[in-house]
Amino acid sequence: MTLNTKLAGGVVSLICFLVASRVIPHPPNFTPVLAVAVFAPYFARDIWVAIALPLLAMVLADLIIGLHSSMLWVYGAVSASVALSHLVRKAGPKLVRIGGMALASSGLFFVLTNFGVWLGSGFYPLTAEGLMACYIAALPFFGNTLASTLVFSGLFYLVMRMAGQDNRLAQA
Repeated sequence: MTLNTKLAGGVVSLICFLVASRVIPHPPNFTPVLAVAVFAPYFARDIWVAIALPLLAMVLADLIIGLHSSMLWVYGAVSASVALSHLVRKAGPKLVRIGGMALASSGLFFVLTNFGVWLGSGFYPLTAEGLMACYIAALPFFGNTLASTLVFSGLFYLVMRMAGQDNRLAQA
């Protein structure tokens, strides 16, 4: 099996894993999608390929579980997380960088997606108080997002170390 065949198989497996993680029953917002957004720039040096990896899985899962009005905000937040990870992938110690990106991606996802809910759902008045109420109502979801992103980022980091691929983290 050539390296390209192994790489393609790994990408397909990762996409299937992401789709399954969103389709099977799970606690709200507890998926590895943001952790993959953090790691995508280490696997695909091209920013557009790195962004496409989690987004393809998101689209496929949304075709199964249903399309929703805040998809653009969700996809934008995931894309922004990949772009941010791409920008900082060479800075700082490896584990600190991954942990920091897991925290930053979770926060970015929370801020952007809930802004979209506030703006487009009609559930909240379009006032500062309405925006604050939206963010407060979303706090339980943030806990799951943060926990899953930290857990899966840690697992991905450990798997890369065990597979002897942690040099990709250092040389990115």
